Amino acid sequence: MDNLKYSIENHIVCNKCVEELSSESNPEINLKSYSKFEVGFTSAGLQIWCIRHNINICHVNFGGKKLFADFRCLELKYNKN
Repeated sequence: MDNLKYSIENHIVCNKCVEELSSESNPEINLKSYSKFEVGFTSAGLQIWCIRHNINICHVNFGGKKLFADFRCLELKYNKN
């Protein structure tokens, strides 16, 4: 179950979003809220697309190999009392 927990160590960003945000004077806007990504499988692998700039951010080529993907969702349950 550890692979279902947040464990991102290095973020993938759109360079154009970073450039635009660095010139932004509003400190309440951060890269996480500013970025708009679409992620999905392609015939070669996995692609990350910037919706804001309509450009490719990253395309991971699996080299024809099928990799294991875990699409289960781990959600915290809160007691409503």
